[in-house]
Amino acid sequence: MLVITVLFFAAFVSSPCTIAQADPGNTPPPLELEEVQQILDNAKANYAKVHDYTTMMHKEEYKDGEIELDEDTMIKFQKPFKVYLKWTSGDNAGSQLLYVKGKYDNKMIVRKGGGFLKKVFGTMEMDPYGFWLRKFTKHSIDEVGFGGLIEKSHEQFQFALEKGFITAAQSTLTEFDGKPAYKVVFVVSPEAEADGYYCHSAIQYFDAETFMPVKSTFWLWEDDSAEIFTYSDIKLNVGLPDVAFDRDNEEYQF
Repeated sequence: MLVITVLFFAAFVSSPCTIAQADPGNTPPPLELEEVQQILDNAKANYAKVHDYTTMMHKEEYKDGEIELDEDTMIKFQKPFKVYLKWTSGDNAGSQLLYVKGKYDNKMIVRKGGGFLKKVFGTMEMDPYGFWLRKFTKHSIDEVGFGGLIEKSHEQFQFALEKGFITAAQSTLTEFDGKPAYKVVFVVSPEAEADGYYCHSAIQYFDAETFMPVKSTFWLWEDDSAEIFTYSDIKLNVGLPDVAFDRDNEEYQF
């Protein structure tokens, strides 16, 4: 119980890779399973009503307590699955990616940022499930944006719930970026790793009105690693035109 409590309280500290010290005399962590489940259900139900959206995503990755990745990406997304990404800061700044499932021979259209790289590689057509995407992210193209994040969070929580892996869970109404938001914290037991559970603990903020995940932090199993996704300038159901997902869009210069 001490180890579990330490992990649970780690979710509340400012540094994503700092483990807070816990007192063995503390009361056991809360187990608000129904409350957390309801928030995740609401997120999934609300996302089902979203046709398209635009947002800015700030992503950070940590390993061994040190930051390895710090970047910003503009996202345009339209269901069933059309996505345009443009990296605006970080190592991939200037890079663009367009993927429309079932179009362009089901390939990603990619243009690497930087003048030299653009001249050398030009515009590339890449397998959406190939190794090259790992240059940008450890996640598959299917997990891009709100849909993938909400689905994975919901699916993993349900899986851990059914397996009895959840050792601490709590939801509170708070604020994030000056707006009301639900804060969800949960921890799973070490046994979950062998069953393929993604992380040992997480903290997520969901906008109290839309239930979109505005910030998600996941503490991974290996190397004191963590991932942080923060979303801003969120615009839902904006009615994106077809040209937003057209490789011939002059704005993109693919």
